[in-house]
Amino acid sequence: MRWSRSNANRLAFTLVELLVALAIIAVLAALLLPGLARARQNARRIVCLNNLRQFVVADTVYAHDHGELPAPNAFVPSTLSVPRLTTLATELRMPIPPGPAGTWPKRAAQPKWINCPLAAESGLAEGVVLGGGLYTGYAYYGGLEESSMVTNGFARVVNPGQAANRLNTRRGVLWTDVLDEFATSDPRRFEFFHVRRRVQYPDFRFHAEELEGIHRAWSDGSVEWVPGRRIMLTGPTSPDCRLQHLLGNYYF
Repeated sequence: MRWSRSNANRLAFTLVELLVALAIIAVLAALLLPGLARARQNARRIVCLNNLRQFVVADTVYAHDHGELPAPNAFVPSTLSVPRLTTLATELRMPIPPGPAGTWPKRAAQPKWINCPLAAESGLAEGVVLGGGLYTGYAYYGGLEESSMVTNGFARVVNPGQAANRLNTRRGVLWTDVLDEFATSDPRRFEFFHVRRRVQYPDFRFHAEELEGIHRAWSDGSVEWVPGRRIMLTGPTSPDCRLQHLLGNYYF
């Protein structure tokens, strides 16, 4: 019996040993979690780039068949109407929910190819939004400078040389991540996730120091990441592109 008790005592953990083991686990978790977060973010970014590339393929096929790119939405680019999404789905042979926008499920239940993964996981701007369309996390810019939206003065392309024209006869941007904000009860909430930090501003606008960058897809099928240092939110010129804020949307 004496042997059994002493043997059991040697097999048991002391409180100090248990605390040391927990501390080691905590340190390892702290080292691994940032890497896992970066990997998850990179996976989202790959999905986003693939979606944009598919959209460009659909539009270029449409332009080949019809002689021009699909027209921009009747109101704002950041709310894609069901007819516009139907055009994409037809060219890509991909599924979309039936019926008008008001009957569609929330984004988590929609086909993954329609939505930016970061926007779809946010839980914000669900259902029908401004202009009668669905917020997807993407904005269409092809031919925008020739549309009635622009010619009537409602909006304007601030980098006209970078947007593809209606006939797609020049290389230009067709799609980007959308930059969109929503005035809610929170002091600052927006549907754009490529930011370095969340800053409390009263004007519900992005500021240059917090922008991390945007994805954009060109009419030749190339897709790229534009870092924030190449983007200007105000001022007449920029090293790459400028973004104009209008009615909660940023126009490229």
